[in-house]
Amino acid sequence: MNKFDTNNLDKLGSAVIRVANSFAVFGNKKTDDMVVIGKDKKSKTRPSLHISSIKQKVTDDEVIGLFNKLQSLRQTNANSIFFLTSENIKRIKNSIKLLDATHVRVWTSENRMTVTLFDCRDFEFHRRISRKNSLKINYLDIETRTFDNFTFTLNADSFTKLPSTDCNFRIGKNGVTEVSPIDGDVFYLIRDQQLVEPVTVFESQSVGKDIAFLFHPN
Repeated sequence: MNKFDTNNLDKLGSAVIRVANSFAVFGNKKTDDMVVIGKDKKSKTRPSLHISSIKQKVTDDEVIGLFNKLQSLRQTNANSIFFLTSENIKRIKNSIKLLDATHVRVWTSENRMTVTLFDCRDFEFHRRISRKNSLKINYLDIETRTFDNFTFTLNADSFTKLPSTDCNFRIGKNGVTEVSPIDGDVFYLIRDQQLVEPVTVFESQSVGKDIAFLFHPN
């Protein structure tokens, strides 16, 4: 079920495209890496582009061309496709809130998928040299089927905008992840932030604990 109020799309982001039976909304300042695209079967208006609720002076062809470019981002080979349940989506969102995380990295190794949540502000050098500041990193192991190893990192603010429902994830080779809730005709395109936390974690059998190495920024 589409949960968007298509009559007030300007409230969802900084820019709105409307074409026949469809719309696209660009994220705001904190979520400018994300575009939401959906169906609006009631819309019969001419193509239009609004930025900050102000209609722009552009031609119909220019609006349609921009919308088609957004659609073309989906037409790429995939590094991997996987499925996350609503419970996993909520689990990640709760961890983002508790950790005050800035980024969410999803990666696979040896047929296991891990979600790493971290606050990139903790890796700034002036904070790293102070022992009073603890690093904020959380690792969540997710059971799901994938093919091929991959890694991609999402803006945490954008992830929290996803609906808390079952979703399919398609990791494009063009650096764009497509998230498709299974209960609606709206989908999300989110750009890979290409950040990796500078930490290596491994299990030490000798001490029976996980050991983490934090690399120097140089």
